[in-house]
Amino acid sequence: MAQSGFLVPSRYVAEVPTETDLNIASIIWGFSLACSCFTFAKASRQTWTSMRRIKSVNAYVIMIWAEWVACLIISVISWLFLRGVIPISFWFAFSLLCLWVVQIQCIMQIIINRIALLMVNQQKARTIKWIVFLIISAINISVFCIWIPARLQISDTYVSVNNVWDRCEKAIIAVIDMGLNFYFIHLIRAKLISNGLTKYTRLFHFNLGMICISLALDVILIGVMSLPNSVVYVQFHPLIYLVKLHIEMNIADMIARVVRAANPHHTGSYDKSNSRRYEGGHKMTTLVTTRHNNASHAKADEGNEDQYPMDGIKRTIETQVVREPKVQDDDDQSESSSTRELQKHFAIV
Repeated sequence: MAQSGFLVPSRYVAEVPTETDLNIASIIWGFSLACSCFTFAKASRQTWTSMRRIKSVNAYVIMIWAEWVACLIISVISWLFLRGVIPISFWFAFSLLCLWVVQIQCIMQIIINRIALLMVNQQKARTIKWIVFLIISAINISVFCIWIPARLQISDTYVSVNNVWDRCEKAIIAVIDMGLNFYFIHLIRAKLISNGLTKYTRLFHFNLGMICISLALDVILIGVMSLPNSVVYVQFHPLIYLVKLHIEMNIADMIARVVRAANPHHTGSYDKSNSRRYEGGHKMTTLVTTRHNNASHAKADEGNEDQYPMDGIKRTIETQVVREPKVQDDDDQSESSSTRELQKHFAIV
């Protein structure tokens, strides 16, 4: 390895990668470069389409490019570090963690960005964004305080604590990732599918599959930390998050296709029709109820002919129009608001 750098103690013992370690790292770096090329192509297409529609860049576009750049740089500098081109130093570890912060925060906010599109209450969406941001930030700060001293081998205590906490923080991030994705598919089912938009069933099942893949990637990332050379797993990190980014862009493409597709069976769960007929001249009642923002109730009664004089037939029709107050509940406005936001933000292909 190259000469040690800034703030590295004299007691530092370099982890020299074996030939097997370098072969594994080379394979992973090759996959990372290939994945970055595919991701670059998809991100470029989505950026071009978005800019053509809105004549500017939105938060989604900024975050996918920030994620892509962070992953690519981590992949390159970690490979150079393993080859001995870049020496261990405080600045190397600090730079690596700064890129890791961008990587983690962006992927979480991309997920929350699509969740917010299905929420009528945007204050709640902003609350979720800030809660996740603060939790991830707390984890980021803890890693700066533990991982850097452990990598620089400041003391054996830091090394021991890092061996435990490094796995714990990745497990916490995986749980947050999984929870956000499950909340997204819950909103799809509760706000879209349950309102008769059965075309979103395809998106629901697609996201279930993506959750399984994302969880498997997190498990792999935690598992490779047990490799003999603890530095090799750094090479896996950009690959895992490049795949996650590709998954997010595929979900965006899927949403765009589903939004434009025709709904095969629209069943208005807010419309109800009820009619009863009694044969033989008895009373007939028709009731039609429509519960949207303004509701109308119509009732028509035809009485028994035997109750009226024989010199004529009389019919009484009663119509009642009732204006119900607009309900501000998040779920009652789900269909129109959610589909409108999806059409606005995800018509990108």
